[in-house]
Amino acid sequence: MRKKPVRKTMERHKAIPVLAPTLLALAPALILVAATGCTGQAALSDAEKLARVEEMVAEVERRFPEVEAVTVEEVGRLLETGSVVLVDARAPREREVSWIPGSITSEEFEQDPGRYADRTVVAYCTIGHRSSEYAKRQDEQGRRVLNLRGSLLAWTHAGAPLVGPDGPTHRLHVYGETWNLAPARYETTW
Repeated sequence: MRKKPVRKTMERHKAIPVLAPTLLALAPALILVAATGCTGQAALSDAEKLARVEEMVAEVERRFPEVEAVTVEEVGRLLETGSVVLVDARAPREREVSWIPGSITSEEFEQDPGRYADRTVVAYCTIGHRSSEYAKRQDEQGRRVLNLRGSLLAWTHAGAPLVGPDGPTHRLHVYGETWNLAPARYETTW
């Protein structure tokens, strides 16, 4: 085992007293970041999160004007009649956390799209961007796929259920910190 020279170790430790006042000065800000999950901002209320979701959805709709979207309420009515199939367009690591009950993966859908020809096909992701991309690609292949407007974030704000590996859950993978806009009752990860 090779030992580090004592001189270099001591030089490295000389920097600690110099950094200590800076770290102490930053302590209140670091505590705020740890408490709120964002720099210098108080935690958002559910209403503020929903307003931000709506802003993001409007941007998705501007980017994909050709993609037809359906609301959570419309999907709820379709689910009651059994005339819809929900396609999860997220990555496997996201789907491992939770998903909409009864949904299938995009891979499952693509293995046999004809199997769902008599149903309305609705794709979802976190906010609707990736599922809009997915719907657009499917449309280019002659398959009608709609986008769930607001996707999982709208779904959770509407109080609709999620399931995970162990059954009903309030855990949600939100893709990244920017999309950490689920209601407060949810434990989010990215």
